[in-house]
Amino acid sequence: MKPLKRTRYHTMNSWNNSIAPAYNLKVYNVADSDLISKIFELMETEIFWDDINVLINDFDSEHDYQWQAGFNGRSGGYLVLYKGGRNKDGKPFSYPGKSIGDDEVPGNVLRSFRQLAIDIIKTAEYMAKNFQVIDEEFTVTKTRKVVINILEGRN
Repeated sequence: MKPLKRTRYHTMNSWNNSIAPAYNLKVYNVADSDLISKIFELMETEIFWDDINVLINDFDSEHDYQWQAGFNGRSGGYLVLYKGGRNKDGKPFSYPGKSIGDDEVPGNVLRSFRQLAIDIIKTAEYMAKNFQVIDEEFTVTKTRKVVINILEGRN
């Protein structure tokens, strides 16, 4: 794992001046060079993202959805901290376009956010070292609606 440095990221577009704490987690910036191609291959699988999303969901839950993490950017390479909460029905919401100053974020949240970024990188590197990606063919069975002429049979 390469050194990790927190940055400020424009959460919507640079024109709206909405920025938030973030980590640049683009694979080539954070992973050991001998694992980069394997991690890109893993990123094409569902299980990779399932594992990453568990980490993110744990972070969100740990902070009662007041602070949430998510990927942002054209290539989805930035892990960004969002402010949020829960609706009356308990569903989480976030303010993706709201600026967040470092001084607004409690220290324990910033430390936890950093740990999340590290855990994501370590998970990717662990999978690259210990898993093999193979191609698997499968058939998808679909049900569709058709119209039949009840006088003449099926058409």
